[in-house]
Amino acid sequence: MNLNTAISNSEKAIQLIPETDRGLPDVFSNLSVFYTARYQYVTGSRQDLNQAIRTAEKAVNLTPEGDEDLPGRLSNLSNALAARHESKWKQEGDLDRAIAESEKAVRTADEATPDLYKLLNNLAQQLGERYVEQSKANDLDAAIQALHRAQERVPCEQLGNKATILQQLGVRLQDRYFHTGVLEDLDEAIQTTRRAVEMCPKDDKSFAIVVNALANRLGTRYTITWEEHDLDEAIRLAQNAVDLTRKGDTHHPMFLADLSNRLGYKYSRTGNNKDLQNAIENCKRSLELTESGESHEARRLGSLAILKYREYLATRHSDHLGSAIDCIRRAISISDPSHCHYPGWARELSVYLSHAGDDEESMQWAEIAVKNTPQGHPERSAWLIQLANLLLKRVGEDKALAKQHFLEAFYDEFCPIGERLMAGRCLLSNVKSLFIEQDDFETAYQVCKDSMGLISLFGPRHLSSTDKQNVLTLAVGLASEAAAIALELGKGPEQALRFLEDGRGRLLGSLYDLRSNVKAVEQQYPDLALQFTRLRDTLNTPSPATHESGSTASTLLAHERKRAGEFMDKVIDEIRSKPGFDQFLLPPSIDEALDAAKQGPIVVLNLSRLRSDALIIRSSGVDVLPLLGLSYEEVQMQSTKLVQDPDLGWLWDAVVGPVLEFLGFNATPADREWPRVWWIPTGALVKFPLHAAGHHLKPGSGTALDRAISSYSPSIKSIMHGRERNAVDNPAVPASEGRNLVLVSMEKTPGEKTLGNVPEEIATVESLGIAMNISGDSPPPNKASVLSALGNCRILHFAGHGSTHATQPLKSHLLLQDWQTDPLTVQSLLDIDLATNPPFLAYLSACGSGEVAHEKSVDESIHLTSAFQLAGFRHVIGTLWQVNDKVCVDMAREVYTTLKSEGLNDLAVSAGLHRATRQLRDEWVQKVHPEGFDTREGNRKGKVWIPPQKSKSVVVKKVDPLWVPYVHYGV
Repeated sequence: MNLNTAISNSEKAIQLIPETDRGLPDVFSNLSVFYTARYQYVTGSRQDLNQAIRTAEKAVNLTPEGDEDLPGRLSNLSNALAARHESKWKQEGDLDRAIAESEKAVRTADEATPDLYKLLNNLAQQLGERYVEQSKANDLDAAIQALHRAQERVPCEQLGNKATILQQLGVRLQDRYFHTGVLEDLDEAIQTTRRAVEMCPKDDKSFAIVVNALANRLGTRYTITWEEHDLDEAIRLAQNAVDLTRKGDTHHPMFLADLSNRLGYKYSRTGNNKDLQNAIENCKRSLELTESGESHEARRLGSLAILKYREYLATRHSDHLGSAIDCIRRAISISDPSHCHYPGWARELSVYLSHAGDDEESMQWAEIAVKNTPQGHPERSAWLIQLANLLLKRVGEDKALAKQHFLEAFYDEFCPIGERLMAGRCLLSNVKSLFIEQDDFETAYQVCKDSMGLISLFGPRHLSSTDKQNVLTLAVGLASEAAAIALELGKGPEQALRFLEDGRGRLLGSLYDLRSNVKAVEQQYPDLALQFTRLRDTLNTPSPATHESGSTASTLLAHERKRAGEFMDKVIDEIRSKPGFDQFLLPPSIDEALDAAKQGPIVVLNLSRLRSDALIIRSSGVDVLPLLGLSYEEVQMQSTKLVQDPDLGWLWDAVVGPVLEFLGFNATPADREWPRVWWIPTGALVKFPLHAAGHHLKPGSGTALDRAISSYSPSIKSIMHGRERNAVDNPAVPASEGRNLVLVSMEKTPGEKTLGNVPEEIATVESLGIAMNISGDSPPPNKASVLSALGNCRILHFAGHGSTHATQPLKSHLLLQDWQTDPLTVQSLLDIDLATNPPFLAYLSACGSGEVAHEKSVDESIHLTSAFQLAGFRHVIGTLWQVNDKVCVDMAREVYTTLKSEGLNDLAVSAGLHRATRQLRDEWVQKVHPEGFDTREGNRKGKVWIPPQKSKSVVVKKVDPLWVPYVHYGV
């Protein structure tokens, strides 16, 4: 029997049954259910909805108090009122009245009533809806309590119903997380919803709903922890929910909207325009299926606004910004200010209007966002930061208010750490106007210290390298600003160094920690060492391949890593409590830093908006050299033209020259008496060829190449870790007993330009390797074979193409034969550890193998060169940008010639690259000034430029300095 027939028969029965008949209320109640069902699943008509309410009211009015059927009839009335509240015909008081009827239904029902769980579930849904709209915490607590009672009373055989109630409980637990900021509530929400998915039969009508709910819970946690496995699983589940429903299904628009949100987060992480366009398309489809005035319309408009704003940021097309503004205004206009999403939409509108240049209205909406969000709400910090940034543009008292808002956001323990770090960055990057000009030095310094503490909390040990890299982008620049403030406030260079070592290079530093030698611990506390080693092995387990992300295996591994990370923190604390181990895995102490500088000065170049300095570490102490000619803005400008037209003269005058003069390296030294310098640049300076700085076309030795041998390092810890490696094998060992020179030749690469000089380069290196008694090994040029060959490798020489990822440095890779399907990435190198048989040198003759292209990753120095060093290579030669195929041959020949003549020792690598670069530089000078190049010995102990005596002007040829980008990382 269909609904139309059921309704017709019920109406006829009502006409025939006397009002005094005890069966009449039952007929009215059933008729109400039929009208509600026809409204929801067939007609969507206002008339059916109003008839459902009218007949339900009649049923309740005809039912005496104490009647066992009263609770069910009250529940039917409640459901009909709730349905009207969710429609475009809602009337004031519908939801409050629905809740009152549901509360009475639960109150009057007997505890033994079989359908009590349904009454409780209905009440919980309505209380939850009122919480969403009015943010009343009492409603939320009551909803959670009702759902706990409901799930305990579902008959064991009704798995679908129990799953539905557990899913609803997960929703409300998530809401409580948003209200309180307690992450355990969100974790419980996910566990509860996962139980629902596992329990629900796949053919149950609720299965798609439960699956989508788990996707939402995981998506929410991703926004807090940034763990990629949560996001990947959320997208997989959301797509599954969409696929399980059809266009006419009432839940289909919701599933499309939720999938859109997840894809939007994926775009924010990957920068892949395909993810963004998929998100926009799904959101638009969801809105097309949403009736005007429906309760979910505002949320979906808000989601589309956010996506269009992201599209604007990617394209800078003003029409996308206009669309975002229009959508968010519509969402706000159809919502009550008490709606739980209203403050967030107000903040979004404030951001969009700020981009549109309307700061006045932008300020108004930012103030509304803050005003409508209670203290303790986890998103309040984001609203405060937006308002404070707007206030910062003004003068006078507004700056003081901006500072107050930033500090409130920074110290709000209920807010996500990422938002707090953002507030810290805002405070420290404006330290002069917010603190120093107000003589508030101690608060500024306290923010510095607390920021470093937040960074350590923000990248917990259990996170995968990919997740750490993503979360740490929010901390970029904080350590440099903190170090500058420490110097400005007279806290000393030691404290500045602590900030830099603690706040930069967190990803590589955490991996160095997991690969640290624990023999000293093992000798005195073997049980602790064993615990550390076992946990380290779990944390070092590589993440599944990309195509497996979001799978059950990926999820289980993530949970295992999380538990191991928590236990590892406890084990490390216990080790530090033992005598002599109080510095275990902590950033280097000053004494350790001084010891690391015994082989040559270590120069940390700190770039900040406040000031720029060179922290010069020698075995005798640490000095501060203010770099008065170096500004943050100038570095940003110079970085835009580095590859095409590097200003090596400016780099010398502003940075390198003052440092070498301070060190007393003011002339070209005699052969074999060259001093060494290890450079640790920060911020955008990581992109610059410090070793090549100088006035190369002027007489004299005003260049870095003519004063010292330069090497690079991401951190002091990296230098120390490299020197802990075992000494290199004796190079005189016969090839049959020693390790190999692994030669990887990629003259022809699928999809790339042929490199015609690669065969000559490989032949040259192989010939010099034979002369050094090192046998050559040429594995098939694919990822698996090359990684396998590293196990018996003394030297790796790669000649081919390299690729630097613009936004995800862990995906930068060497282009082997299988680079399109299974690339040899930075991430894959971080997953291996060659410490038991450490190789000596990785020579990466490829474009950009030492390049950091992602602006938000400059503090992490993640690139192929540092990855090979972390994997176990004692030395790595890489490049800062594109290199010339022919120059690569000449550079390699000179480097290996030095290794052949001087042996495989630490100095020979850096000296060999220095000698090769210097020779190619001299040849370049001759090409630039062919008429003015004299072969007489000059200050460089080599060829120098001497202006011709007969010429009034010199013809300068445009010849690119192709010798510049080659760099050495190592000990």
